[in-house]
Amino acid sequence: MDCFIKVDIWNVAHGGTQVCWSLGQNTYFRGRFHFFVDVGQPATNEWITLNEQPIVNECCYNDPCRRNWADLIDTYYRVRLVLPDEPGCPVYKSPPARANGRWDRKTWLYARQIIWDEHLQQRKGLEGTQGYILRRKKFGRACPVCLDWDTKEVTNSDCPICYGTGFVGGYYPGVEFWITKDSGWQRKILDGAPPRGTASDIFQAGRCILYPAIDTRDVWVRGDNDARYVIDSYGVMMEMQGTPLIVSVRLGLAPTTDIIYSVPLSPTPSSSSSEVSASCNVDSGLDSSYEDW
Repeated sequence: MDCFIKVDIWNVAHGGTQVCWSLGQNTYFRGRFHFFVDVGQPATNEWITLNEQPIVNECCYNDPCRRNWADLIDTYYRVRLVLPDEPGCPVYKSPPARANGRWDRKTWLYARQIIWDEHLQQRKGLEGTQGYILRRKKFGRACPVCLDWDTKEVTNSDCPICYGTGFVGGYYPGVEFWITKDSGWQRKILDGAPPRGTASDIFQAGRCILYPAIDTRDVWVRGDNDARYVIDSYGVMMEMQGTPLIVSVRLGLAPTTDIIYSVPLSPTPSSSSSEVSASCNVDSGLDSSYEDW
């Protein structure tokens, strides 16, 4: 069974490497999803696990190690999904993803400089606004309260369990995310079906580094006043060989009555990565051969 859709690698000028992965939206298992990130080379068993404790029900990992270009071209990441609550503790592995994102050295250095310049403009140029991104869950434990049994559709957009996403917890813990907002804002009157009805929505445009990766319907939380904006759309402003680096975003200010104001920025105790099953450990499915892919 191939659970993983893709594994994305993001190299950051002022940090290490972020590894993000996606599972199919029809990937349903009971209980927790434990993820382990390995670094090494395919077609060998020389893989090193980067996280001793499992990443529980999340989709990103930050590798703080900054590697030289000569190391990146021979380095790969892979992700293992371990299911401690399933019989036999099954393990699923992602295809290996090259740590340099398949760029040559010149392209990699150029992209790194672009990101670094934008980073300085946001933080040192007094144009950026500090905040946090809440990424909407697209896989995980299905909501036991509001998800329709047959159609898998959300029946309550104000559900306190999944916050209208269909998955327990609704959003991943907040990650620092800066946005350079344009001056001014737009107001639009929308006529919707009950219970929302006619509403006056406020939109604001801006630009940001696409790190971590974002998607529509993710939530950006302004750091100084906790105002919460839903990402309505985004477009690529600058890319490097098909990989977007800088994007423009359109943010919709959520009304204070919206359920997303109840979403915590920090992880709840129930989702703590300290949960480790006695039957599964960090080495579950670590050894492998090329045929596993």
